[in-house]
Amino acid sequence: MEIKVLDKTDNELKVEISDINEAEANTLRRFMIAETPVLAIDEVEFSGNDSPLYDEILAHRLGLIPLVTDSGVYKVKDYSCNISLDDKGPKTICSSDLVFSDKNIKVAIEELPIVSLLEGQNVKFVATTKVGVGKEHIKFSPGAVFYRHKPILKINSTSKGLNKFPEAAIKNGKLDEQSILDNHLYEACEDIDHSILEVNYEKDKFIFNIESFGQLSPEDMLKTSIERFNIKLDEFSKGLKGAKPTIIKTLAKKVKK
Repeated sequence: MEIKVLDKTDNELKVEISDINEAEANTLRRFMIAETPVLAIDEVEFSGNDSPLYDEILAHRLGLIPLVTDSGVYKVKDYSCNISLDDKGPKTICSSDLVFSDKNIKVAIEELPIVSLLEGQNVKFVATTKVGVGKEHIKFSPGAVFYRHKPILKINSTSKGLNKFPEAAIKNGKLDEQSILDNHLYEACEDIDHSILEVNYEKDKFIFNIESFGQLSPEDMLKTSIERFNIKLDEFSKGLKGAKPTIIKTLAKKVKK
């Protein structure tokens, strides 16, 4: 596996990953969104709620607030932190109003609105956090990930028929390869006119777009997914060694088919 960084911002990463197949690419994607551990609010106990939102709706919003913490927290078994709030209106309660018992934990987005209170309305609760993964609940997912095969563009420099293509794909009166790639227009353009643009795809190269919700950096999401992928492969390999010969033969037959 080879990884090449194509573009990078604070919460987004675009990389080209080579020498993998579709199954491996999809497994990496699933590991990033569903197997990478993050911290989130898990339980909320209300002692007062005069807001327009039911307890369940408010608790759901609290659970989806991205929390940032030291990576060492994920190695502590059954780690938990208390979060409290006791506030009155008129005001809009934001994520920055939450009070954490562990000062090493903070919200990823400080002015994220939670609920608006009118004069005399009050919200009071105590919540606890939990380390989890996305396959348990979306609140434990660190980001969004999608991928596609790396495209190979063959462009005819003629200007005839360019009016059929999106304006964003054209630069200086010609189809521009970089503009098509940057705006993800190759799938929209590939069947317009093959005499002007022909699109093919490399089977063992994939372009990954990784967007973080704020709990982890995109680089950490990718790194953790690879580490956990390797752990699962090791566990599977050990399981095969301990399996009965008849089971291994059956697996081998299925692989051949």
